[in-house]
Amino acid sequence: MNVRPGGLRPSLPLAVRLHADTRSQGRGVTIAMIDSDAVAHPDICQPRERVKAYVNAVNNSVTALPVMPPVSRQWHGTMTACTAAGNGFLSLGEFSSLAPEADLILIRTMDDRGRIPTSVIVRALTWILDHAEEYNIRVVNLSVYADELDQTTDHPVNRLVEAVVAAGIIVVAAAGNNPLAPIRPPASSPSAITVGGLDDHNSLDDSDNDLYHSTFGITALGVQKPDVIAPAIWLPAPILPGTDVHTEAAALCALDAMTDDMLLTTAPRLLPSTKLPIALRTSRNVDELRTKIAERLMSESIVSPFYKMVDGTSFAAPIVASIIAQMLEIAPDLSPADVKHILVSTAVRLPGHSPLRQGAGVVQQRLALDMARRRGGSSGRITA
Repeated sequence: MNVRPGGLRPSLPLAVRLHADTRSQGRGVTIAMIDSDAVAHPDICQPRERVKAYVNAVNNSVTALPVMPPVSRQWHGTMTACTAAGNGFLSLGEFSSLAPEADLILIRTMDDRGRIPTSVIVRALTWILDHAEEYNIRVVNLSVYADELDQTTDHPVNRLVEAVVAAGIIVVAAAGNNPLAPIRPPASSPSAITVGGLDDHNSLDDSDNDLYHSTFGITALGVQKPDVIAPAIWLPAPILPGTDVHTEAAALCALDAMTDDMLLTTAPRLLPSTKLPIALRTSRNVDELRTKIAERLMSESIVSPFYKMVDGTSFAAPIVASIIAQMLEIAPDLSPADVKHILVSTAVRLPGHSPLRQGAGVVQQRLALDMARRRGGSSGRITA
């Protein structure tokens, strides 16, 4: 038998790459995910149903769960929701978030034309203000942005973010992925915890750390953004079950694991489920088959039949949201100002990189939880 490395990309679990303290898991905390759309993925619905409501801000409806089967606009929001609160159910816990016991509100903002209008983001934030107490919403994650360049609190999204924070709810926003573009609402909101990106090269060696190509800058109100940075690349995220992408990932992973004889026998039946060239279906060249399968797995960043690697500050933000959920389990009375102070004061800047691009620096999950733990055993707000 030909013994060779497989084509699957290795991906470090989030808790491992962050050297994380996993004793707190976001219990008793609800995170509202304002995103394109999402599905009731097994990582957030099994073995316990943790989606408390599905809010369609496009047409002003609320249901228990989104309707299946999934459509393409639901992929982004499903990935961010699982990054914030997934338990890694389809990976036997390997690709768990840091807050796998947190509850979720899933909020759709993308319309049928693929747009996310400012008015719909406003509707989503307004719904949260009206229902935060009912669902115990403590954290809001926004991995979407408005089109307008208005960075002041006159912009309706920024104005509502400020109102949500004033109501005692922590708001986390993705900075964006273009260092040449301006910070847009809600990332430009002064009270939002705006998260830029870290590239840790999928490594445990912190000396490899580098900046991701995040949006950054000083807003019109003189506020520096992002506030902190977190891993934004090489992140394992779920593939939507039942989609063509899932079918291809399953076929490629199965072929990649076969012996030579099995591969030659099975390839004609499984290759039609992939996007590999039609000519390969009749190939008897094992090396060629393995090379093309490995190339496809690598190009699509497939980690397993159920997960692939993704990148973007869209995923850095929910990592920070999950850390905040852990902090709130430890110390439920932390205010938004307390949480922001803890994250900023414990962050560590990347040496050799401008503070303008990274804010306070890389979030330090263990230090943040330690400070929250000390705060949880004391009285009064953090002031220093």
